[in-house]
Amino acid sequence: MSKKVSHTLVGTFIVVGLALAVGTILLISSASFFTHSKQCILYFDATLTGLDSGAPVKFRGVTVGYVKDVLLHYNQATNDPSLPVLIELSGDIQKKRSDNGFNLMDETRLQEYVKRGLRAKLDTQSLLTGLLYVNLEFLPGTPLVYRQQETVYTEIPTAPVDVQLLRMDVSAISQRMSTVLDRLDARLGELSVKEVNQGLTNLLNSVKTLVHHPGITNSLTSLQETLQEIRALSAKLGSRIDTLGNTAELTLTESRQTLGEVRGGVQDVRELLAPQAPLRRELSDALEQLGEASRSVGALAEYLRQNPNAVLSGRKDRELKP
Repeated sequence: MSKKVSHTLVGTFIVVGLALAVGTILLISSASFFTHSKQCILYFDATLTGLDSGAPVKFRGVTVGYVKDVLLHYNQATNDPSLPVLIELSGDIQKKRSDNGFNLMDETRLQEYVKRGLRAKLDTQSLLTGLLYVNLEFLPGTPLVYRQQETVYTEIPTAPVDVQLLRMDVSAISQRMSTVLDRLDARLGELSVKEVNQGLTNLLNSVKTLVHHPGITNSLTSLQETLQEIRALSAKLGSRIDTLGNTAELTLTESRQTLGEVRGGVQDVRELLAPQAPLRRELSDALEQLGEASRSVGALAEYLRQNPNAVLSGRKDRELKP
């Protein structure tokens, strides 16, 4: 006998299942419900090509949120051509990457940052892809311009973007290049291709005639012979220079030896003429003896002058003066 199904139990399972399904859907689709975030609006004068929803919002290069939506016109003057961008700043991300000293989520602090020069501008993620992102940066001196007519979101003023300036420069360069190319094309169109070809043909024929001229051929032959003679002369000079070099080296060696011998002779002479040298003493003694002999000869000559007969009779000792 089969048991009777409990309708209460079935109803309980259905209710619990529906509750779980609704909770899962809410958790997946509304994850931001449990996240502390702040929405702000920006107004850019530049084109927003390359800026898409989901693009990062960075503060000086550090991600603090994302682009929620890119609009055409919102809460601004009718004749205002600027494009609004809605961004969402994440409190959880800022909490992980900063302490309480910096907080974009607090409205009072955010307005203080704006007074100090906080501005939003567009920067490029990659020059190859052309994708853009929003960068928050302190730019003191940048004009403070608000575009909202009614305060719906917190508005962060924007600054002229480098990307826009770069695109303007590239556009100007492109226009100049186009003008130059147009002028070049016009000048080329004015040229007669037939005349240019005829001129080139005449020039090639003249060169061909010049190359095959007998005078040019003879001159080249003479030049080749001259070069051969110069090579032979260079070889001879090289051998002679080597010989002269060896001879000069031998002469220099002999000169050095002779100079050494002369130095040795000079040293010997210095030693011989030194105050305590034996030869100097002997020369001094000989000079003294020579002096004494000279004095004796002088005395004898004086005696003979006074006594000429002494040569015949001899010297008398008594007549000699002491």
